[in-house]
Amino acid sequence: MPVTLVNGTLYDGSGAPGRRGNLIIDGDRIAALGDVAPLGERIDVSGQAVSPGFIDTHSHCDLVCMSDRQLAPKLRQGITTDLLGQDGLSEAPIKAEDVDRWRTHLSGLNDDPSLDWTWRDFGSYFARISGAALNMAAMVGHGTVRLHVMGMDNRPPTPAELTAMQALVDDAMTSGACGFSTGLIYSPCVYSDTEELIALGHVARRNDSFMVYHMRYEGARVLDGMAEVFRIARESGAACHISHFKARGKQAWGKSSAMVEAVDAARAAGLDITADQYPYTAGSTMLGALLPPWCHARGIDGLNAYLRDATVEQRIRSEIENGRSDWESSIAASSWDSIMISGVRSEANRWTIGKRIPEIARGWGLDNYQTMVRLLLEENHAVSMILFMMDEADVRRLLVQPWLMHCTDGLMGGEPHPRTYGTYPRILGHYVRDEGLMSLPEAIRKMTSLPAWRLGLRDRGVLREGAFADITVFNPDTVIDRSTYSHPRAFPEGIEHVFVNGVAAVRNGRETGNLAGRALRREIGAPGSAR
Repeated sequence: MPVTLVNGTLYDGSGAPGRRGNLIIDGDRIAALGDVAPLGERIDVSGQAVSPGFIDTHSHCDLVCMSDRQLAPKLRQGITTDLLGQDGLSEAPIKAEDVDRWRTHLSGLNDDPSLDWTWRDFGSYFARISGAALNMAAMVGHGTVRLHVMGMDNRPPTPAELTAMQALVDDAMTSGACGFSTGLIYSPCVYSDTEELIALGHVARRNDSFMVYHMRYEGARVLDGMAEVFRIARESGAACHISHFKARGKQAWGKSSAMVEAVDAARAAGLDITADQYPYTAGSTMLGALLPPWCHARGIDGLNAYLRDATVEQRIRSEIENGRSDWESSIAASSWDSIMISGVRSEANRWTIGKRIPEIARGWGLDNYQTMVRLLLEENHAVSMILFMMDEADVRRLLVQPWLMHCTDGLMGGEPHPRTYGTYPRILGHYVRDEGLMSLPEAIRKMTSLPAWRLGLRDRGVLREGAFADITVFNPDTVIDRSTYSHPRAFPEGIEHVFVNGVAAVRNGRETGNLAGRALRREIGAPGSAR
């Protein structure tokens, strides 16, 4: 039976002003909108904004979407599509002999729910991610294909190995991957050079796809990191997207103006460059990312041997605390006190969640480095952290750029970063309504049609007749985030209804239990323009 949203303010996702009207949902599509007579069930949305569903361009629900298909933290903030496979660390393709070490390697990032990893190629993984409460799009990861072909080796690939990696990327894109991602601070992605990424970029270009980068440098050398992205875009011809765009660490504060100028110049020169950002001054990732990249090259067993080896301890300490010319250490960029533990696996160490490293160190009678090592070893690396490293002025300057879309980058385990529950309501309530940084139609565009265009998702991210009925209804006067660093698992206010493929996923501010999400493929030739 059709459903009509009656008397709402319709924002079509293009950036155009809202207009009063009705919207009719019939099956999985929008049947009509505007000055149309209601059909079927009527839902009065007077005073509410009716928007396309929000698209999260950086998600870490790669495994959780199978173990907790409701995904309430995403739905309740209006998200109808998640993009998986971030930071070069997708969960497929994977060989049987690599499963145990890969799930341990990523457990602090993507969590490690109890799942039967029966998938091996990207196509079988892609089939598994369908059937959650929201849609899932997924990218194939650089580190994953590197692992598949050459393990965790810290070296360039041979020509034959590079050809094999290109074939895996091509197969994944044929099987449903909408893009290719790399994480140039994470092993084994970090062991690659620019030429390797250019060669893989050619595959993305042939598939009319795009590349996503956690850049090699986000701190003092952030402009160097951007220059590498621009070179890959220029020489491969692939569209390039920068993840969680930021100026990280005090040495980088204030560089956001130069970063914006650099992107604008690259786009003016004909490169297809976009980015995303979460609206917070802290980031979050796995605790093991504090370690120098070479530590990871021998896999988890080799890493644990290094952590227990007194003969290499001083080298690791020095590089963490002072950095290297080719690697930006988070501790060198800030301090141990900027690191807060957000998730562990064991009950014994649960008391460390929400505490900074120096406080945990005092409790254990250890120094900061020894505390990090103890946590990693006792938790078998399933430790996540929050890093307080950005400046609010930089966040605000980047937030409003027309080529920048919004994301959660939300980790799902432990007591997560508040962005997992609050990103979109924070933008709509705090930055748009209260601070007036940008208009409501523009914010909606950057949450909906812009990411849909980037991902190549036809008929999503827009309100128009015939488009898929992924719809978020919110109160622009009351919408706000409630999650904080001390109490992150708090749902926002003001998100009233969410529909996914025409099915009610949230009604009157509560999830319904309906699981109508689909696995979404990039569609070649999907309409859009560089924005």
